[in-house]
Amino acid sequence: MLVRVEIERPAPRSLRPAIDALQRDGVIIYPTDTGYAFGCALSSLKGIAKLRKLKGYHDKHPKPLTMLVNEIAELGRYGHMGNRVFRVVRRLLPGPYTMVLQATNDVPRQMKNRWHEVGMRVPAHPVCRMLVELLGEPLLTGSVTSADEAFELEEPEIYETRYARDVQVVVDGGPLWPEPSTVLKLVDDQIEVLREGQGALPE
Repeated sequence: MLVRVEIERPAPRSLRPAIDALQRDGVIIYPTDTGYAFGCALSSLKGIAKLRKLKGYHDKHPKPLTMLVNEIAELGRYGHMGNRVFRVVRRLLPGPYTMVLQATNDVPRQMKNRWHEVGMRVPAHPVCRMLVELLGEPLLTGSVTSADEAFELEEPEIYETRYARDVQVVVDGGPLWPEPSTVLKLVDDQIEVLREGQGALPE
């Protein structure tokens, strides 16, 4: 199912089909500040398994799955942060960053990588923020376009056809160019740049 939304001012009613799909253990495709992404609910173990399959991430994959939250304070519930890391996070977010943190016990085992890490994002994108608000819990996310692929214009109509058997709803925010986030590993109060993307590197 393709549902169209206004990117800058999404109407809650237009996102209802996506929320219904997420609450039924489904996976959706939706627009973010870094391109289109797969999404499922944090509480859905079936959804996590489907998202892993779509991303090609096996149980011991070195990359952790990433979740979206709306508030910086929520990062501390799902990831361990020292004082130095918290100061950096507070300065950079919300924005196009993925923070890799040591996961807390509130993170489902199926989300973590072999080092028990988890990816966290606090996006500024209106559609992302409304999806998390309406869902009432973090939204797992994984880009549709891999960072290893040649980036092309992402068309939601093409995704609806390509992933018809795997995805229940495609939220159509129009064609988008994928622009990857900057990925920072923030473990043991140290800062390591894993990938340079949209977000400026911390000083």
